[in-house]
Amino acid sequence: MRLENRVALVTGAATGLGRVYAVRLAAEGAHVCAADVNFAGVQGTARLVAAEGRKALAVEMDVTSEEQTLDGAKKAFDHFGSIDILVNNAGIVRNTPRVPIEETDVADWHRIIAVNLTGTFLAARAVVPYMKRSSKGKIINISSGVALHGRTLSHQYVSSKMGVIGLTRALAADLGPFNINVNAIAPGGVDTSEVREAPETASEHMLRQRCIERHLYPQDLDGVVAFLASDDSDMISGQVINVDGGRVFIA
Repeated sequence: MRLENRVALVTGAATGLGRVYAVRLAAEGAHVCAADVNFAGVQGTARLVAAEGRKALAVEMDVTSEEQTLDGAKKAFDHFGSIDILVNNAGIVRNTPRVPIEETDVADWHRIIAVNLTGTFLAARAVVPYMKRSSKGKIINISSGVALHGRTLSHQYVSSKMGVIGLTRALAADLGPFNINVNAIAPGGVDTSEVREAPETASEHMLRQRCIERHLYPQDLDGVVAFLASDDSDMISGQVINVDGGRVFIA
């Protein structure tokens, strides 16, 4: 197992992709701290991690809270003795009004930035001191394909995810001397209930924009997370890995 006895903290791990990432890292040998504002959800994720034969910890964490991110990282370190991997997955996209900029509610803007960008910053800020102690670490930030090619009426979300890319590159430069790798993944159009409920013409249009004309599934992403968390990626840092079936390439 390439992550044998490593310790991973995964934010946004109550459901969906965060849960998929947590279970995949456990299958690769890592012990996992599953963190989310939805505590019941991360308790379920922790049970799945334990079913893989790994140690698990569920932590309630609102990534927009400095206090909760610091407390969650401390709980993970105190429980496991190290934090080797951070998957910054917590984010929001649903229920965001897609309106022209002049109609944008400033509260909506602040809410998206607070979770997607500031939350990524706060979680990294909380775990880096523990990674520096061991002179090694892997930080994997989840951005989005729309940060690279844009999307109409989505300036809040696109801006937040492009900010994640900027933060990734800045941290890679800052933390390289401590042997800490920082990379981002930019998924494009993952198959979710939101995508499945889209009009058929919209779904077909999205597929035609890809070199590989099929939907993107969570299982297409968790292996990339595991790779970036492993020693196999030791000389990769400051990079954005596009997982979108070739959409950026043909654009």
